[in-house]
Amino acid sequence: MTPFDFRQLLRRYQSGQATAEETRRLEAWYESMGTKSKQPVDSVEDEAVQQRMWAYIQTETDSQTVVRSLPVYRQSWFRVAASVLLLLGLFGYGLWQWSDGRKEPVELLSVQMNNTKHPMRIRLDDGSDVTLEPGSFLRYPSHFSATKREVFLTGEAFFSVTRQPQRPFLVITDRVVTRVLGTSFRVKAFGGKANVSVTVRTGKVSVFSRPTTSSSSKELDNAVVLVPNQRAVFYPADARLVKTLAENPVLLTPDNQQPDFNFVDTPLPVVFDRLEKAYGVDFVYDADALARCTLTARLSNESLYEKLALISEVTHARHEVIDGQVVIDSRGCTPAHKPTTP
Repeated sequence: MTPFDFRQLLRRYQSGQATAEETRRLEAWYESMGTKSKQPVDSVEDEAVQQRMWAYIQTETDSQTVVRSLPVYRQSWFRVAASVLLLLGLFGYGLWQWSDGRKEPVELLSVQMNNTKHPMRIRLDDGSDVTLEPGSFLRYPSHFSATKREVFLTGEAFFSVTRQPQRPFLVITDRVVTRVLGTSFRVKAFGGKANVSVTVRTGKVSVFSRPTTSSSSKELDNAVVLVPNQRAVFYPADARLVKTLAENPVLLTPDNQQPDFNFVDTPLPVVFDRLEKAYGVDFVYDADALARCTLTARLSNESLYEKLALISEVTHARHEVIDGQVVIDSRGCTPAHKPTTP
């Protein structure tokens, strides 16, 4: 009750408009003050008496007020506790992955999350670099063991791993493990039902799926070896691990040794050989059938897929990517007959 409310109540009482409950409360307050005045409360006009009544009412109501608590989820202690539990959960998950199937002492993992809109660079203990994409988690030890280097990824990151043959480097996600000695590659593993992909830029990696408690023997055998410009995709729905080409294969030749893609009546086997060396991709085709097929074209900044589409259109061949290789399907070519002179 505010002073204004009190005065309004007093006026209603004096004018006979107060309710029975308001009358009872006001008279009880007046009597409880212990005043020696014989004036009835309805004739109280003295400002000092009113002030005394208000002071008494305020004291009494304050002592009897029941403080209403905020909902638990809105209280500051609950928010702090939730944050602590989240951090403990992340550490616990890292510890569980780190210690799963191990008997040696467990080392605490650092947890790094990229909450920004830009890639975040992380330098690991062994000198390896990780570029962590927005919305991704990385868990890693402050110091790697003497025999193995392991990190745990949720999300997307590009790894540039320092070569140390005596200590393999493993990137572990919820369903896929990537094992390398020294290379650069990209991993996308956002968890749940999303596909997991590993794309190799340099070096060579092996990728295998992590078995679950209900894994079939077929899933346990899932493993592929990748070289530059190859990609492995794991499909959780049917536990398949498929090897294919990178989404955008890059040239593997040094900048000062750019390949020549200007072709003039060049036999297709020569064209494919030049593409193989430039992109590190295997081409599978029938050399005898394509011996008479030639290409005249000037290729430059097109992607590998655009180059293949152009070649297929000009030579009336078909191509598809199978197991990380480009397979060419063509019936061959018949050389054009030169006109005879009379």
